[in-house]
Amino acid sequence: MADPESTRKPKKREDPDQPYVLPGIHRFQFFTNLKDRGWTMNLDRAALFGVVAALLATMIKPLVRGNAATIYCYECRACYATQDRCPVGIAYQAELSVAGRVGDYDRFIRNGGLKCIRCGNCQSYCVQYLPLPQMFGTMQQDTRTAIRSGIVPRYVLERALKEGLVGKEFIDDVVNALA
Repeated sequence: MADPESTRKPKKREDPDQPYVLPGIHRFQFFTNLKDRGWTMNLDRAALFGVVAALLATMIKPLVRGNAATIYCYECRACYATQDRCPVGIAYQAELSVAGRVGDYDRFIRNGGLKCIRCGNCQSYCVQYLPLPQMFGTMQQDTRTAIRSGIVPRYVLERALKEGLVGKEFIDDVVNALA
């Protein structure tokens, strides 16, 4: 006598008796690469394109701005060790580097970027040996240009003046922008 298991027909992929995992999707369709799931490959490609585009924008923006060294800062926060040695009291130098990478004037000013005198005390702590004074100087000039052209919001400049975050080199530009 034949074994009932061996005589049974194998299930076809189009078998409507398979249980549903989601509406319109059978269990075997959910775990296999069928023609019915072809649209997901396109979604994967679109998502990957978005990720690659964001990474390229993160790398191209500093190159265009002339502050390419900011790409190499991987935010290890080793430069935070200079908090006691910074003559103007900047506590978070890595924030200045990140602000320079993305061109965030508000973040740069809020963390004391316009107070920096580019003395180089933080550079000795950088594990990547990045030229931090040059990076901060480039961002200071970009911020000065943005202040003069009115890109930096007024409330950011008012807060910076109130909290003492503007160095003597930039005070005239900030006051003229607020006038």
